[in-house]
Amino acid sequence: MGSLKSLAQGFLVATGLVWIFNIVALVRGGDAWLGLAYLLVLLIPATSILYLKLKNLSNTVTPDGVAKWRTVLFAFQGVALAFWSYDLLTTFYAIDITGLAIELNPLGWPLGILGAFAFYGPSLLFSYVLLFRLKENISFYAAIPLTMISMSMSLMNLFAGAQNFQVFVHTATLAANVRFELLAVTAALNLVIPIVLTRRMMHPKPQLSIKTA
Repeated sequence: MGSLKSLAQGFLVATGLVWIFNIVALVRGGDAWLGLAYLLVLLIPATSILYLKLKNLSNTVTPDGVAKWRTVLFAFQGVALAFWSYDLLTTFYAIDITGLAIELNPLGWPLGILGAFAFYGPSLLFSYVLLFRLKENISFYAAIPLTMISMSMSLMNLFAGAQNFQVFVHTATLAANVRFELLAVTAALNLVIPIVLTRRMMHPKPQLSIKTA
């Protein structure tokens, strides 16, 4: 569970950073209303995660020493997967939806996904084995260059995704007839979800216990 949690945390942090970049790009060069919608959507998980973090702050157990750095290194694999996913989604929009871009990968689109998966799949597996299955210090040090290679590859995906997103910036708009309704619903969710979380945390459901004679 620790490995899965660190992977998810890295993925979420990277997704949040990419989402912020998207908001800035939309506000500066695209539809500002769409950028505002992106901001309100981002606030829904951000406020919920922040609330849960603050609520469980006293119950959080922080690993010490090498164990902590193992989780940090594996979190970077989640960051790499987030950057790759960003490249895939923006490529799909630029090529399949708008038809304004082409795939430079010799395998073409969407077969180029297989080439990236042939790298990220084994990299994720080897990193997991080195960091969590093998407990020797040499396995930890061996995972460091592997993580650096994964991050280098994912940064190329990030730059490619940022270029693809410019197609979205220049072509996507939020329709005027649904603009205010969508923003109102999103803003309402930002108010309702923290309230629901607060009530669930303050009044948890009682657990059923079965007594046997």
